[in-house]
Amino acid sequence: MRLAFFFSWGKVRALRYQQPYQATYEQPQVSYQQVYAQPVAAAAPTALYPMTDTDRNLRLVAFIFCILSLVGSCWLIIPLAWMIPMSVISWGIYKGTKANTVAFDVCTLIFCSLVAGILLLCSNKDR
Repeated sequence: MRLAFFFSWGKVRALRYQQPYQATYEQPQVSYQQVYAQPVAAAAPTALYPMTDTDRNLRLVAFIFCILSLVGSCWLIIPLAWMIPMSVISWGIYKGTKANTVAFDVCTLIFCSLVAGILLLCSNKDR
């Protein structure tokens, strides 16, 4: 607290005053009632493209060969740019969420793995 002196008609008066502006804002107390719901687990994607057991085995072995060729050529940086996505798509073909097409099979044959491409070509086509 500070004192201020001023002269008023020959008399000295002392006044108490506060700081020029003090914000005395209080945040209003609001109570929120939160309702929590049980988290819903996402359902596993169902196979959009049905397959036989032979197709499933061929596609699994093709995926394994894609991974082996990916690991074998990990020291080459540039081929990884197309081998990683092709391996992911090969996994999708095995799970039945991606379509097995001739175009992808030929690209696997040329760019990823010779054995994997041949196995995918032997498997039934979805489109």
